[in-house]
Amino acid sequence: PALLPPPLDTEAPALRIDAPRPGQWLNVSRLRLQGDVGDATRVEVSLDDGISRTLSLVGTGAPLSLELTTPPGPHVLHVSATDAAGNTSTLEVPYTGGPGLGGGLGHTGVVRAGRLVTWGSNGLGQRCDATPEERSLPAFAIPLEEPRPVALQSSLDTTAWIAADGSTWLCGALASRLAAGGAVMGSAHRVEGVADVVGIAPGSGHLLLLDARGQVWAFGDNARGQLGLGSEGEAVTQPTAVPGLSDVMQVVAGSEHSAALHRDGTVSVWGYNRDGVLGTGELEARVQAAPVRVPRLVQVEHLASGRSHLLALLADGTVRAWGTGTSGQLGHGDAGFGAGRAQPTPVLTLTRVAAVTAANNSSWALGSDGTAWAWGLNSTGQLGVGDTQQRVVPTRVATDLPLVELAAGAQHALARTRDDTVLSWGANPSGQLGQGDGASSSVSSPRTVALP
Repeated sequence: PALLPPPLDTEAPALRIDAPRPGQWLNVSRLRLQGDVGDATRVEVSLDDGISRTLSLVGTGAPLSLELTTPPGPHVLHVSATDAAGNTSTLEVPYTGGPGLGGGLGHTGVVRAGRLVTWGSNGLGQRCDATPEERSLPAFAIPLEEPRPVALQSSLDTTAWIAADGSTWLCGALASRLAAGGAVMGSAHRVEGVADVVGIAPGSGHLLLLDARGQVWAFGDNARGQLGLGSEGEAVTQPTAVPGLSDVMQVVAGSEHSAALHRDGTVSVWGYNRDGVLGTGELEARVQAAPVRVPRLVQVEHLASGRSHLLALLADGTVRAWGTGTSGQLGHGDAGFGAGRAQPTPVLTLTRVAAVTAANNSSWALGSDGTAWAWGLNSTGQLGVGDTQQRVVPTRVATDLPLVELAAGAQHALARTRDDTVLSWGANPSGQLGQGDGASSSVSSPRTVALP
């Protein structure tokens, strides 16, 4: 009998995108697209309907993995997969480049729909408005005519944000230092001399900037070599290029140290080696005034810095931690003066992590499934686990809402949900939780913030 022709293939490829997740906020200038394309032989990827990249696949069943440079701000990733028969599947994934939540010592900032919203303390103008009194309800901070904010970071008494045009703006303590006393209370001060900024990292008294070329810039306190300029001593009042660094895609800053994540997955560190925070294997407190690589640390996707500890998220979804461990913030199961580590050490129990966050002596991780985990100091409920007991291993934050972003201040923490709701918990003496007048006590589990 005559052979029948093979059945016609009319089924589109089973396209799946695992990362980025819809609505996710990314704190690195590189987007790693991951997923599965089924039996597709050609994949086309574009960002915001701009320049596309086409991949020709040999065979089928291979996982999808692609790196793209992503600027700060909202974006839509377009992916189409076509099989040999011409059937096509398409997916769109909205996400945002750059962090949009920031917590300081007693203030909080949020980027929402292109506006800057702040609340809490304002003694140094860190709230970006001219009213010195504390405010416990969120309000818009800067005039509409100012450049549109797309990314935000905060430190003790500073708010730093990136505008849509790539400029950087400061409010608070670091603004006064950069302006040499010329900053106006409540107004945003533009950082001159650095254009096309894609990343910012305010430390306790210094600031790092990352431009689109992968160059790092620094200014502020330098008593412990935290600017990475090869010397220690007097503060620097203008942004200065950090020598010896290239292809950087994220910067973080702590109390007296700094770190940079390179595109090849390695990490450079510099500054004061308190409790081994530089990760070089030495616990001796000393100054490292020029960047050095962390030995044997590779395939890093994301960094976070606390007061004197660092977290590194690896490509396999696990986390490494090093530096001070007195409060259990390294997550290796121990606390106290002997719990510090001078080289990257695995954080227990964590897998499938999408991002990490740290502040003061506490740490957090965002799971790829939208859950959040926390460990370390918890004296004001800043871990969000429902009590004020210290944790030495990761414990789930007490919310079932799917989260897409985490941030933290010195004693409080923040989260954003997939539907753009903001949550807060922890200390609240200055109204930094945004819960309204009279709500000054600490909160140990997440509560919704009513944004304007």
